[in-house]
Amino acid sequence: MRSPARWPGGHLADRIGRRGALWVAAGAYVVGTVAQAAAPTIGVLLGARLLLGLGIGVASVAGPMFAAETAPERIRGGLLAVYQFSTTFAIFIGYLADELFTGGGSWRYLLGAAVVLGVALMLVTVVVPDSAVWYLKRGDRRRARESLCRTVPERRVEQRLQDIEKSLHGRRASWRELLSPQWRRPLALGVGLALFQQTTGINGIIYYADSIFSAAGFRTPQEQLSATTWAIGAVDAAFALVAVGLLDRVGRRPLLLVGLLGMAASLAVVSLSFLGAGVGAGAGGITSRGRFLLAGVILFVAFYAVSIGPAAWTVINEIYPGPIRGRCVAIASATHWGTEYLITQFFLSLLDALGRSGVFALFAGLCVLGFLFVRRYLPETKGRTLEQIQEMWLADYRRRSGSHSGSGNNPKGPQST
Repeated sequence: MRSPARWPGGHLADRIGRRGALWVAAGAYVVGTVAQAAAPTIGVLLGARLLLGLGIGVASVAGPMFAAETAPERIRGGLLAVYQFSTTFAIFIGYLADELFTGGGSWRYLLGAAVVLGVALMLVTVVVPDSAVWYLKRGDRRRARESLCRTVPERRVEQRLQDIEKSLHGRRASWRELLSPQWRRPLALGVGLALFQQTTGINGIIYYADSIFSAAGFRTPQEQLSATTWAIGAVDAAFALVAVGLLDRVGRRPLLLVGLLGMAASLAVVSLSFLGAGVGAGAGGITSRGRFLLAGVILFVAFYAVSIGPAAWTVINEIYPGPIRGRCVAIASATHWGTEYLITQFFLSLLDALGRSGVFALFAGLCVLGFLFVRRYLPETKGRTLEQIQEMWLADYRRRSGSHSGSGNNPKGPQST
């Protein structure tokens, strides 16, 4: 679902707290879910969907930000990857439900059942405190200490409090500071990752799934839906779960580099499969070219789910300094959904212009560009506290500023730190 709420979601998380924003999101989700399930007219259904979009948009900014600020650095990547896994698992359940629930008014029960998720989010936010970062931004050191005591050993709490206070500078940052020289690089990195996550082919695979599987030899709509459920939905969820265990062991940068190259190779397979004729089923069933196409799709989804799918959101929520984190995450998130919207609108036009093989070749090329972007600009953030990441960017800025004045320094930036 595309959500316009991502931009104000970051502002809301800064104003009323990460937990407060999640409360707003949960309330909107519960009301919207009940309304869409009971909608007597199309207008009411559309209004309910709009309210749901508001709730999901706010939660998708505040939730990962809350996890990044409260999780211990040794498991932060895995906890943030749980966000992506939960999304992919929900999509998989949606595919299964689409197969199981057909006809009559069963769609109302299906939509209404989602209210359980909103209630669960409400209950969770009741029992957990807000992040220490937000409490200190409000000047509440006592609650910040209580929040840290839940995740940090007692002997380290005071030092972490001092580190967070130092990173916040005891003030609120202005919008102008987002474009200040020391933060331009992390802002551009987050926006770039959001762009590449959307432009490297995942939406093309999902939107074109029926035609892809038809070309692979699945003749009926039911066969195509079943292939989509398992080749895309199940594979996406399974490898997103694998990423939960790998992000804090392997690191963000290696997963992204390997994943983007794997995605490029897989899309090249898909592109080549669409060249010429004879892709679909012959008299004996799926042809070898159809199997080639199916293998390319499955491999692409697997590489995506284990790399840029979860890793992009992990990096976006941990690379920004505390005073401007909410606003920067909102900008990156808005970029992500804005790009998804544009792809939705113009994918068919692109398909008409380039053909099936050309479109997936273009996506493969964008994966290569994403690989070069990550290799050039992304430092490894595994095992670092948010304050250490902030200091890394400041140190990099000081080096680059020094190089401008004639003192030669590392031209490749922070990835070597």
